[in-house]
Amino acid sequence: MNLRLRGLTHVFRLYRSTLLHVLQSTIYYSSWSLHAFTWTYVMPCEVKRRFVLLYGSQRGQAQAIAEELSDQAAEHGLVADLFCLSKKEKYNLEKETAPVVFIVSTTGDGEPPDNALSFVKTIKNKSLPRDYFAHLNYAVLALGDTNYANFCNCGKTIDGRLQELGAKHFYSTGYADDGVGLEIVIDPWIEGVWEAIKKSVAEMATPGQQDTDSARSLHTTDLTAAAGQENTRASGLDVGVASLTLKDKPAQASEVPKSTSEVEKGEPKPVVLEVSLTQSLPPLSESALNVPSLPPPFLNVSLEDAPAQELSGPVRLDHHQEVSISKTVQLTRDDAVKTAIMLELDISGKDMPYQPGDSFDVLCPNDASEVLKLIQTLRLEQQSHHRVQLELRKDTKKKAAQLPPYVPVGCTLLYLLTWCLEIRSVPKKAFLRALVECTSAAPEKRRLQELCSKQGTADYNRFIRDTSVCLLDLLLAFPSCHPPLSLLIEHLPKLQPRSYSAASSSQRHPGKLHFVFNIVQFPACPERLVARRGVCTGWLSSLVSPILQSDSAMQGPVETTVSASLPMIHVGLRPGNAFRLPSDLSVPMVMVGPGTGVAPFIGFLQQREKERVNHPDGCFGETWLFFGCRHKDRDFLFREELERFVDNGTLTCLKVSFSRDASEGAQSQSSPRYVQHNLLLHAKEVANILLKEKGYFYVCGDAKNMAKDVNDVLVDIIVAEMEVDKLEAMKTIANLREEKRYLQDIWS
Repeated sequence: MNLRLRGLTHVFRLYRSTLLHVLQSTIYYSSWSLHAFTWTYVMPCEVKRRFVLLYGSQRGQAQAIAEELSDQAAEHGLVADLFCLSKKEKYNLEKETAPVVFIVSTTGDGEPPDNALSFVKTIKNKSLPRDYFAHLNYAVLALGDTNYANFCNCGKTIDGRLQELGAKHFYSTGYADDGVGLEIVIDPWIEGVWEAIKKSVAEMATPGQQDTDSARSLHTTDLTAAAGQENTRASGLDVGVASLTLKDKPAQASEVPKSTSEVEKGEPKPVVLEVSLTQSLPPLSESALNVPSLPPPFLNVSLEDAPAQELSGPVRLDHHQEVSISKTVQLTRDDAVKTAIMLELDISGKDMPYQPGDSFDVLCPNDASEVLKLIQTLRLEQQSHHRVQLELRKDTKKKAAQLPPYVPVGCTLLYLLTWCLEIRSVPKKAFLRALVECTSAAPEKRRLQELCSKQGTADYNRFIRDTSVCLLDLLLAFPSCHPPLSLLIEHLPKLQPRSYSAASSSQRHPGKLHFVFNIVQFPACPERLVARRGVCTGWLSSLVSPILQSDSAMQGPVETTVSASLPMIHVGLRPGNAFRLPSDLSVPMVMVGPGTGVAPFIGFLQQREKERVNHPDGCFGETWLFFGCRHKDRDFLFREELERFVDNGTLTCLKVSFSRDASEGAQSQSSPRYVQHNLLLHAKEVANILLKEKGYFYVCGDAKNMAKDVNDVLVDIIVAEMEVDKLEAMKTIANLREEKRYLQDIWS
């Protein structure tokens, strides 16, 4: 490459001796002086060092992180070969000589994402020799949630199996916890991985190649450092490994201010007494900040006043079908803390064979009022029915950039924000970094910088992540921020279906599928000024309100026919479910399901009831159900049906806890308040079923509190009944999970 350079005297005052040495073999200069010079030089063609970047992602989180790493690679003199783990035809680990980075999430009860299942199955093949991957150097970034039992299980599975097959770490494994904030682990892990990749490449390369790479690296590094350091002196910015460092020095008018309390000259400074979403206090407000690199834009978006594709519902996936809601029943009294609703779907004539314990997805739209408010905030009210036209930017620096496949060609802006994008998603720091560039008010700009910075992680967690602040909340809180539509499409994830457990057996209700949900409520707070309902549960409750039946007597679903027009929804069974009844009818089981967590166990017991009728002489194992709710008379779901199961012998023992009745004196203070307390009261029976009779233990419900507490109690039960220490008890529980006799269907 021939280049013409003029007038860099100030750079070479600092770096002349180094540059003369480095560039001596490639620069041919016609004149030289300290103050003015002109030369022409030829730089050898640089070959960037490569590594392989593989991801497995269920909801797009791991994929987004992998794509971000791929985009950053060039800044570090590297190039990433980015592939999904399911695309086996595009990579070959058997012959790979470059370092390999895996970024994988975990779904369900510790299962791999759908697009990683095949890879995990392949490497778990027991016929593979112990040195199968002896040539492979790799690193793993595992994503998980400690609210769930099998934390980062997919990453641990891949990591452990690669070790067994002879592969070697070139960088320590990262375990990112969505329960406390993924970025707490991800940010430092990414910051350190670049040098580890470079070192691994150098160690795996031939000596000659190492020398060549080093020489090229020296040319590039010295020239970049010389020009870069001089430029950053003028702007107050240092380019770091994966971040920008804002120098703690007076800012230019166009730069991010040091403090969110800065105002125009001559005006008094407001006194900030409390930190909030929009305000910070020292030391953060006076600190130098490390913020993420600006994500490269990759989309050009235009809104055309032309005929758009007429779409009124979701873009159906292959395994989703449209079904009618044939019945809906409110299972709780009006004065209950939470409102529980049961829906019956008519799946007759549909290819939807399900078993008790199966889960299925419901495709839902964003709330219509939120969509309209977002369009107004974006100042696009007059273009809501215009056609969205997408194309890739020709100058984009984003690797593997592609048009989002979940945005239909020719759809309207209204459809895009209603059915395609998760507008309720919590904005990631990279999105906040991009929003900085769209914000005109200096104090707002600085605060967004703080929230996306390493120093502002605590504020990000407190005011954005923990309060589930979404894009609309941010735009209302920072009114000078006006992002283009392209930025939303680039950063907002795909609108995901919501998963529910079947609460019926097809043997009891042929052609029907029941499920139960609480209407989720998000009360208003300082960061989110308007109360909201759950995206799917709010939509479903509004959809079925015309046919909603009261169930004040708490006697379960009413079998009357509703003459009103039946609403339709799109549903699809989730594949690979292991939350099933034991295949052996004689095996006993313990079920723990407070609140709507009882749903799959209603299906279990309906199925078992039919099996008892069909096999009157059969040998059936004991069935125990531990149920819990707040009030016996307000939210005891399926009370009459459960009591009938007890009466006819289908359910051996029903143990119920009423948490608020106990605290309000409606029952004895010694009565168990929560399901875990009831488990302790029946420790001997539970231990006998699990340890002596080789029974099954099922848990369904809240992951954040209940499931953890139940697990802790189970450890205590095993310690007491087996007379072993806690470590041995935990190993016993791990074995139960491995044998698929301790199964969970939990959510957070």
